[in-house]
Amino acid sequence: MKCTMCGPGAGCTGCPIGADFYLGESLADLGVGDRAVIQRLDAPRGADLRKLLALGLLPGVEVEIERRWPAVVLRIGRAQLALDAELAEAVLVARAA
Repeated sequence: MKCTMCGPGAGCTGCPIGADFYLGESLADLGVGDRAVIQRLDAPRGADLRKLLALGLLPGVEVEIERRWPAVVLRIGRAQLALDAELAEAVLVARAA
């Protein structure tokens, strides 16, 4: 996690100034076996956003990383999805407890 106020590795769970300053991790930042809850989709192109939504990647959905190469492979429930690095960067998450 990184906070634009405190810097990377500060251990922040959110910015004390405001939620807009807090930058969450993306799926691309997670390792194999990590679980997280999708917080936001940050796809710059409309086509990418529509693709993520069609795959079921919605805020509040919990995912688990199964593989990182040659694509980021994740599990949602019983479904398994593969995303390229660019799409994985567009999915902002919070690690699950």
